[in-house]
Amino acid sequence: MRQGPTLLVLLLLTSLCSGCLSFDHDESKTIRLATTTSMRDSGLLDLLIDDFQRTSDYTVEYVAVGTGAALVLGENKDVDALIVHSPEHETEFVEGGFGYDRSAIAWNRFVLLSPLTSTSSIFDAFELIYEDERCFISRGDFSGTHHKEQDIWRTLNETKGLAMAEDADGYHPEGEWYYSIGQGMGAAINMADEKSCSTLSDRGTALNFAQQTSLERTEFSDEILFNPYSFLFVSDMERQGAEEFLNYLLGDGQQRIEDYTINDEPAFFTLESSD
Repeated sequence: MRQGPTLLVLLLLTSLCSGCLSFDHDESKTIRLATTTSMRDSGLLDLLIDDFQRTSDYTVEYVAVGTGAALVLGENKDVDALIVHSPEHETEFVEGGFGYDRSAIAWNRFVLLSPLTSTSSIFDAFELIYEDERCFISRGDFSGTHHKEQDIWRTLNETKGLAMAEDADGYHPEGEWYYSIGQGMGAAINMADEKSCSTLSDRGTALNFAQQTSLERTEFSDEILFNPYSFLFVSDMERQGAEEFLNYLLGDGQQRIEDYTINDEPAFFTLESSD
C-alpha cells in the first residue's frame, strides 16, 4: 500500500517552504545551507558548524531536507550551498548550470534496518522482502536514501525479473506490504519499528536511532551501498563564506568527522579512509 504525496506535490510543497525560509541573518556574514536530514539527525552537522563558527566570522544557518528537496532549494537559489548524497542527481544539478565545484567531504554506507534474519547481500534481502511480501517502509521523498532504494529495486528487476511499477512515487514494487510515506529518515525508522517492517537507512541515522528501536541493523559489502556526501556551491549565490566553510570541512573538519561516534561506533568516514 503506497501512501504519501506524489512527486509533484512534494516539489510544490518544497517550493512553498523554500520561499518562506526564515533565516534570521546578517546577509553579508551568513552562509545559507541546505543539507540532508542524515547529516542533522546523526548529530554531526551541528558539531561541525559549532566548531567552524568558533574561529570564523560567518554563521551557518541550514534547513535539513531530503536530497531531492535540497536540490530544488538550490535550483530556486534559496541557499548558497548544499550538502547532499545522491551522486547521479548532483551531476545533473551541476550539468544543468545550477551548481558547481562539487567536492566530496565524507562517506558511509547504507544499511538495512529490519526484523529479518541476515542474508548475504542487500539484493538477497530485498528479494526476500519482495517474494514473502514482508512489510517495507520507503521514505518516498526522493532523498538520497530513496534514490538508493530505487536503484536496488531496479537492479532486481533487471537481474531477477521482479515486476516493478514506476509512477509519481518513484520506482517500486506494488502491493499492500509496501508503504511509501513521503517523510524523512526518522519517521521511516519509527514506522518500521512500530509495524515490524524493514527500511533502508543511512548508517549515521541508524546508529542514532539504535537504542530507540528493536530493529536489527545489517551492513552489507555490496558496492551499491557506498554513500558519499558532497558539498556543492549554488550558482550565482554568495561564495566567500561557503568557500570558507568548505575549506574547514576539508581541513580541520576531517578530523572531527573521523572522531565522531555514536554509541562508540563511527557514523561517517573521511576521505582518507578506504571503503
